[in-house]
Amino acid sequence: MALRLGFMADSISPFMSLSDAAEINRVIQSGVFPGNPVLHPDDWKKITDFYLKKAPDQPVPPPTKPSVAVGLPLFKLRPAQRIKASITMLHYDARTHHILAGNEQGQLVRLDGQLHLIDTVATGSAITDLRDRPDGSVDVLTAGNMEPNDQLKGSWQHVSFGSQAGTTGSVTNKPLIDSLARPVAAAFGDFNQDGQEDVVICQFGNYTGQLSWFERDGATYREHILDQVPGARRALVRDINQDGRPDIVALQTQGNEQIAVYYNDGGGRFTKEIVLRFPSVYGSSYVDLIDMDKDGDLDILYTNGDNGDKSYSLKAYHGVRVFLNDGKFKFTQSLFYPLYGATQAIARDFDQDGDLDIAAIAFFPNYTNNTAESFVYLENQGNLRMKAQTFPHPEQGHWLVMEVGDVDQDGDDDLLLGSFFRAITPTPAPLLKQWYTGGQGILLLENQIRHPAVR
Repeated sequence: MALRLGFMADSISPFMSLSDAAEINRVIQSGVFPGNPVLHPDDWKKITDFYLKKAPDQPVPPPTKPSVAVGLPLFKLRPAQRIKASITMLHYDARTHHILAGNEQGQLVRLDGQLHLIDTVATGSAITDLRDRPDGSVDVLTAGNMEPNDQLKGSWQHVSFGSQAGTTGSVTNKPLIDSLARPVAAAFGDFNQDGQEDVVICQFGNYTGQLSWFERDGATYREHILDQVPGARRALVRDINQDGRPDIVALQTQGNEQIAVYYNDGGGRFTKEIVLRFPSVYGSSYVDLIDMDKDGDLDILYTNGDNGDKSYSLKAYHGVRVFLNDGKFKFTQSLFYPLYGATQAIARDFDQDGDLDIAAIAFFPNYTNNTAESFVYLENQGNLRMKAQTFPHPEQGHWLVMEVGDVDQDGDDDLLLGSFFRAITPTPAPLLKQWYTGGQGILLLENQIRHPAVR
């Protein structure tokens, strides 16, 4: 807060960790950190005194909830062998039935439905998102540098695989889009309705960043900035107001925590409306739009649990939330499941009983618990009453990403979990060693609902 209000000190200068001159200049020019105080020092002291007086000595405990049952009969666990635990992206291609995984080293790995390695392509840096094409090739989003930074090293590039399993694929020499600010997610739509598919990219950055849509013109793209703020985490394309034009719903983080709709006014113009706003400390991590109560409109499934910031303490407000739509795109919270470090949630009717269940992962769980809730399956008992379950030793992986798809082609939804061995917050040393040396980068939770013994 001091930095944002212009109270600088060498001990807390944001530039201490920066060495790239262009990056430093970009942060200075952004005006994120005022050169002079923007309020009187006496007023700043009143603010700091307030926090010191009001802050609790111990973290506030989370709301009580039933213990998570250990045992997950609906799913059979199958690890992928020889896949490093540095997974940053997972994608299931329903057309080819292949699993595509990106890692921190910039490798795009392709597996078949039996979790056997087909081939690997090098893309240059950590992969954060992917778009499959009808011809079997893909477009991938690469971060450039995964660590918090304001460098413009990310890209959107085309990747083709080898013609036969085990052969080397290729990457387009020139990226389709380059000089991106630590991009983390992409979404697609014909936003100006000229018959060409455009792309919206969440450029998370660090102190600077932006949410942009890129207008396609043949083989080139032109950038249009929707929101020039850091922390764009995820974008979804839907026609929210049913006017025939694709709108953009985005999750914004980095202290300015909100879910916003960018309504498409036509002609490449958008109008922003904030739908939900959260406290700056929430650590928003994921959002999806899905009809949770089956009433015909889109509800919001949201997680907050990013704990890799200034404070590593366990936070009672982390968890999985459902906000129900009143039919006019106004929302009321109808479910809060406390989950330390909640990172992602996926809603599907996994048990095929007519309502939506939720699978959730947490990258920052509480490892002092008997069961570290790094994966939780919330079985919907009706009206969003959830029964929580997990598999034995969910801490066997450090789950960063999750994907859903009918991997075994038996008519139900399976889950894929991706493990990332590095930890940001204090973590037991044996787990760090296990993640690094265990080689279990991908875990398949194979849904057994179609198997007679499970019904």
